[in-house]
Amino acid sequence: MIMCKIRRLSLVFLILVSTASVYHLTTRRSSEIGNLKPSYQFLLEPSVTINPQARWTSVTFVKSAHANKDRRDVIRDTWAGMKSYQDARFVTVFIVGRSTGEDDITSQVRSEHERYGDILLLDLLDTIENVPKKTLAGMQWAANHIPKTWIYSSTDDDMLLHVPNFASYIDRVIQKTSPSTQSQAHSTINMPMMCIYSYQEKDPPARDPNSKWYMSKEVYPGTYWPPYCRGGWYSMPVYLTEELLRISNRMKFLSLDDVWITGLMRIRYLNELHRNESFPLNEMLDAAPLSLRTDEQLKKNIGESVSRVIVSHSWGNIEGRNVDVKECLRLKWKEWSAFF
Repeated sequence: MIMCKIRRLSLVFLILVSTASVYHLTTRRSSEIGNLKPSYQFLLEPSVTINPQARWTSVTFVKSAHANKDRRDVIRDTWAGMKSYQDARFVTVFIVGRSTGEDDITSQVRSEHERYGDILLLDLLDTIENVPKKTLAGMQWAANHIPKTWIYSSTDDDMLLHVPNFASYIDRVIQKTSPSTQSQAHSTINMPMMCIYSYQEKDPPARDPNSKWYMSKEVYPGTYWPPYCRGGWYSMPVYLTEELLRISNRMKFLSLDDVWITGLMRIRYLNELHRNESFPLNEMLDAAPLSLRTDEQLKKNIGESVSRVIVSHSWGNIEGRNVDVKECLRLKWKEWSAFF
């Protein structure tokens, strides 16, 4: 059985008040908050080139611990090795933090980058507490270095991507959201935030103080989080990452990055667009196939037929779980690739 983590992160500056179908937002003025603009420094940066012949380009930022070279190598040998599919282009970037005094590992990461050119080394200690900052750092780099019409994705190094099914899903979303008169180069600009791994419509905050994802009522009094994408894998146009970074400047940093970015920041952004008028809770979210599975189904990887699955989770980042992530990824990829 493949086991897996569901990461949560959040501390709320926004207070969302639930009604029957919408959230109304109450925030402190930005002048009361000060400048919280993320400005992360990088020790190594990936080499990403533009191919004007591609129908669209997807860049996936994989959060990876500095010591997890074995996982990065498996990813490079499997789904990240598929650089194109039906004229769509795929780029993979690994976000890695600094090691805590282990010079041999830092040297190894630098050597790895010299060989592959796909490391984004963040000048920040590679700790569990800094995982949300790694996500923001990837968003910052994407917003500053790649075209706004490219597709940004965030994931972890224990996830496996079915590239053909992902490409088919993206094509369907583009067809659904882009006017027929829009040029191919800008066909992704109207895409929503896409919950590839797990879409959560009505997820209650963890109130057990012993929970890894505990959230007090003082910090977040709401009964439910707003709809959001769990952090296993979500995607959006790069222009939207830039907008969310701007929004984050006026929000207190939260520890549950998936809720914070795809739920609370999205709501704040929509509140600006609608000028404080009511709007549907799930606006600008799209639930990918299999993203509506229950927690139990996700934990057991139920329903992942080759014809429908887009991502699979090997559950390798849960404390106390002994999972051979490399073997899980390789075996699953061998099974899938037989049908490519």
